Amino acid sequence: MTTNSDLSNAQWRKASLSESAQGCVEVAFLTNGQVAVRDSKDVSKPAHLYPKSTWTDFLDHLRGLLPAEASRISIDITADSAVLSDRQATAGAPHVYTHREWLFFLDGVLKREPQLVGA
Repeated sequence: MTTNSDLSNAQWRKASLSESAQGCVEVAFLTNGQVAVRDSKDVSKPAHLYPKSTWTDFLDHLRGLLPAEASRISIDITADSAVLSDRQATAGAPHVYTHREWLFFLDGVLKREPQLVGA
């Protein structure tokens, strides 16, 4: 995961169910082939940056097409939150979402909403 890229022109997208939500998982597909992921509740926190193939593997994991260990990006569901992190990260904090935020994002992934999958 990289966290140091100029994202000033990134077009952030979110799941359709998240449109009226206070916080959400936001995704931006960058011209350099990377995918940026952030928590809209705290946009000052660095976004996570991944190669598109890493993001695709993560989405396939969420859809049940790949085992968890095949994805570099991990999601840990706790009693209080959903924690998105990078298994290979040596720096950068995980993003923490509410269950509602995560479920809205997951709904968009399962529906293959283009703004989340890069289509």
